[in-house]
Amino acid sequence: MIVLARINDKDDIEKKTNINTNTGESRDSGIVKLQLFNPSEVVEARISPELWDAFGGGSDLVKLIDKKVEFKIQHVERSFAGDGGKHVSFSGYHLLGIPTLEAKA
Repeated sequence: MIVLARINDKDDIEKKTNINTNTGESRDSGIVKLQLFNPSEVVEARISPELWDAFGGGSDLVKLIDKKVEFKIQHVERSFAGDGGKHVSFSGYHLLGIPTLEAKA
């Protein structure tokens, strides 16, 4: 879905580093808190490593602070068996694309 939202502060953009336990490779991803409008709500959206890199490691998101922009997000619910058969479930938002850097009124 496309939502009109704003990033309120630099602290709302968070870098996450994940290490693949099999290969030892580390990859950066991120989480961004978005203030949605109509209705008002604040949600956390995860950013994939590929999209995080496309954002310049989050530097492009900093340019969007305090601007109303259209973001493409998707609500995702997942459940699977993790390491050792341990049940893992996830419910939350994912950022799907890079928003336009032009501010909305």
